[in-house]
Amino acid sequence: MAVPFTLFFLMLSREEEPGDPLFAVVFGLLLGLVFGLTAVSERLRQRRLKRLGIWDGS
Repeated sequence: MAVPFTLFFLMLSREEEPGDPLFAVVFGLLLGLVFGLTAVSERLRQRRLKRLGIWDGS
C-alpha cells in the first residue's frame, strides 16, 4: 500500500518545491504502516475469535 500512495503523492507534488517529494515518501510510508498495522490487528482479532469459538470464518 505504501508504494501506490507514495507514487500518487509524488505525482501530485510540485517541481518547484524541494520538500514535496520527501513529504510524499514519508506520507506514503505512514499510510502503508497504518494499513499494515490495521491488517495485522484484524488477523489477530479473527484468530482470537476463532480460538474462542465465536467466529465461524464467514
